[in-house]
Amino acid sequence: MSTTTTETTTGVEHGDLRDSPSALKLGVFSFNASGGLNITTEPRKYHVSWEHTSAIARQAEKMGLEFVLPVAKWRGYGGETDFYGESYETLTWAAGIAAQTSRITVGATVHVPVIHPTFVAKAGATVDHISGGRLALNVVMGWYPKEIGQFGLTPADHDIRYEHGDEWVTLLKRLWTEDEPFDVDGRWTSAWSALSKPKPVRRPLLINAGTSPAGVDFTARHCDISLASRNALEGSDTFVGDIRTTAREKYGRDLRVINVAHVICADTEKEARRRRELLAENGDKVAADNFMDFLGIGSQSYEETLKLYRDYFYTSGAALPLIGTPEQVAEQMVAASRAGFDGLALGFFDYLDEMTAFEETVMPLLREAGIHT
Repeated sequence: MSTTTTETTTGVEHGDLRDSPSALKLGVFSFNASGGLNITTEPRKYHVSWEHTSAIARQAEKMGLEFVLPVAKWRGYGGETDFYGESYETLTWAAGIAAQTSRITVGATVHVPVIHPTFVAKAGATVDHISGGRLALNVVMGWYPKEIGQFGLTPADHDIRYEHGDEWVTLLKRLWTEDEPFDVDGRWTSAWSALSKPKPVRRPLLINAGTSPAGVDFTARHCDISLASRNALEGSDTFVGDIRTTAREKYGRDLRVINVAHVICADTEKEARRRRELLAENGDKVAADNFMDFLGIGSQSYEETLKLYRDYFYTSGAALPLIGTPEQVAEQMVAASRAGFDGLALGFFDYLDEMTAFEETVMPLLREAGIHT
């Protein structure tokens, strides 16, 4: 992998996610929205404010992590917590984070149906210039009817959403690279005499989280990173291998695969397990059920299945759970690397305090294991 660095206009050298020599790239996920990755009423310090979320980003960079990645939300899920009811718009937020950091890759997340590529090309290039070439763009097709409906739109059928995404990203890439005006008259996305300047410092990384056949194909064709959430490591080597094979054999492209994980780390395994139990005991059932219903999980017929999924969302946002002592958490992260994941996007219940402890107790073990520099 390249070890070159780019220089910002202020003369500060940095390398971003694509420059990192770490076998397992690490980032922080979903800390621009209320709830983070936990649909629970358990009390905590984590909250949505500029001071708090920007401090989390600065801490991530101080720790030597490679990226920060927000979620794009326009509407919460009700219940006592109204999970995701408060959130920062991510391109604006990313611009502020970029100005406060110098090395870490700064993510933004956009919904394809509600924002035109012409705007994203300009806004993305702006953030990329502020950061000196550190922008990563997570492209989401838009599936939650209540938030898409606020734009006067109805989500299209699943595979149609990816057809829209294909047109959308193709236009975005052209705006970031072509120097003469051009016309596009697509089924979903059109632009006339399209041109955007300045260009990004370097083409921003593109991310997608789809794991359906249509989602994998879209990611393999267009993106650099598959944010392929999987809440267990069993079978992950095949899962990751299939995604990479699609990209390589169908489109001749190399694709990194990053999983979403949630950390609950304590001095003893018993304490870590008890912390997890508290999150489940104080889970916001209404918000979790609303979330599952719109994901399609709510159509399941059996209450035991619903109970299991609720527990996942209460305790880890259905991400890969990393639970135990620092040694156990490090061992699980090594196992994720061996399963083929190129990185982990980490969530914490109380981000700032737990990230500080993670830096002191887990990061040295990852360096000893040779998976993170």
